[in-house]
Amino acid sequence: MTAIRNRRRVLGVAAGALAVLAVTAAQESASAAPVAPAAAAQPVVKLSSAPLGMNIPPWDALYANTGSGNILQRYLKNADITQLHYGGGQYSDEFDWQTDSSIQNCKTTALSQYTAKCAIYNALYFNLFSKKARAIKAQSFVTVNYGSGTPAEAAAEVKQSNKAGDQVAQWEIGNEGYGCWEDNNWLAATPEKYKGYNPKAKLVDGNNPTCPMIKEGSVNAGMEIMAKSYAANAAKFMTAMKAVNRNADIGVPYAFDNSVGGASVAGNTVWNNTVLSADRKYIGFVDLHWYPESYGGTTGAGTNPTAQQVIQSVDQIPKVAAEVKSTLRANGLAGAKMVVGETGVSYLATNTACTPVGALFAAGDALEWLSQGASTVDWWQLSGYGNTGTTCSKADEGMFTSNNKPVEESPYIGYMLAGALSQPGAKLTTVATDSPSVLAFQSVLPTGKSDVLLINTSTSARASVTFRSALGGKLTKVLYAGANQNSFGTRTTTSTTTAAAVAKGIVLPAESITLLKNAS
Repeated sequence: MTAIRNRRRVLGVAAGALAVLAVTAAQESASAAPVAPAAAAQPVVKLSSAPLGMNIPPWDALYANTGSGNILQRYLKNADITQLHYGGGQYSDEFDWQTDSSIQNCKTTALSQYTAKCAIYNALYFNLFSKKARAIKAQSFVTVNYGSGTPAEAAAEVKQSNKAGDQVAQWEIGNEGYGCWEDNNWLAATPEKYKGYNPKAKLVDGNNPTCPMIKEGSVNAGMEIMAKSYAANAAKFMTAMKAVNRNADIGVPYAFDNSVGGASVAGNTVWNNTVLSADRKYIGFVDLHWYPESYGGTTGAGTNPTAQQVIQSVDQIPKVAAEVKSTLRANGLAGAKMVVGETGVSYLATNTACTPVGALFAAGDALEWLSQGASTVDWWQLSGYGNTGTTCSKADEGMFTSNNKPVEESPYIGYMLAGALSQPGAKLTTVATDSPSVLAFQSVLPTGKSDVLLINTSTSARASVTFRSALGGKLTKVLYAGANQNSFGTRTTTSTTTAAAVAKGIVLPAESITLLKNAS
């Protein structure tokens, strides 16, 4: 039987276990003579009102607190974060917004458990989360409780949001309903009434052994049961939510195939085609959880991918995005948006949060997805609780250390630099260069000025590149170079140059990000 994606119940973290995707990269010598690449038309994408986002789950006490929360608010504003995603991975299907509690530690998923002694109460309750989002002028993206919740509960959340002016721009029905790792009461309900299903059965290899995909002995047969159940019952949620707010923008989980190493789902085609075709009249977007790698711990150790392979894993995004668009068109949803609701290097904690590779990956990840038409890219997550001090030395998933005085980890640097190009309404495009190791992006901002960001994905060789852009006059150059980093901090250097000088060629240090901005 085909392997089913595993899940770990660690603070609702998205998880999966598949082979590592390794992308071999070419390295460029800095001594190569600059040759201007031929001007090729690149698709131009007008960015949404909220291009860059962040996952902040209910358990995040640091964000809820006044002191550490204010520090994190400043960081989010500085990186131009304009969307906050509230849910918490698998936790979303175990969390009740009305009681601000989770039944993760309870023995059943009955609604009565949300006020039982086993329930966990969360510091970042929904109204506080919404207030904090509004304070930094960010919209909200909320994943409602499908697994152990009800349509009435979801509709009440939409109603409360409207009443309080919470600026919830998007709603998703459950976290990852395609997985046997999720709570899913509806499998035992109409129309499937799957016999023997126990939402709280003890997990085996990360999966519920009573799940159809395991019991049926065939992944596709099992997935058909899960997809039909979800499609029928998610429609009840959507109908109830639309009755409260007919303009509610509602989305569903999208499942990747095994080409996405850390987020693949067996039977993904059955899931996507069943759900999208059945519920297309309600669906405004699909939620993509994109983790290209499936390892934990130290990059380059054992069979883990190297730092360069991690950085260059973003090269697969255009192909993956094209496949998503094709699936949407085939199911009558050509106008539906792509929201990258979760993303990171891997579904497990890695040391990339403490090394320059984290910055390069985060910048390339965000800009590649946005340039391919994603409306928002939400990093997983704000604070991963891997590093609880003010230094970064342990594997983590967050952008900040989990301390009362949080300090930025390297992915934040990538988002901060990418944020210069990711302004709402900006026109973003990829840029052709004469170096195979360089990712290049240009953004024409709403002000009419242009920014260019260059990522040298080689960790060992600098690159001398030429490219054509809309840059002109005096430029500000911001450089983040891996060779200058002892760990992960905001160690960027700023200098000035001119568009004429850059047009003759620019040398990019190994493992670096270079931001070129028209001087104000």
